[in-house]
Amino acid sequence: MTQEFKAEMTEEQILRKLLWTRHGCNFNDLYGDDGEMQCSKCRIDFKRLPAKTIETMFEAQALRAFGEYIEWG
Repeated sequence: MTQEFKAEMTEEQILRKLLWTRHGCNFNDLYGDDGEMQCSKCRIDFKRLPAKTIETMFEAQALRAFGEYIEWG
């Protein structure tokens, strides 16, 4: 990504891209053609969903993972 392009991105767009690329799912699950930022594994659209919705989905995933840990732990 060039410096010029980064300068044109808003703070929110930069943070959404960071969340999309580093949220924990495998790189092969990420879809980014034509400026999209989606994850096929966790079903989050990092480009369009409101931040509060993404937060809620992260919390639900964490609770499911915690429940699985407790069951198998």
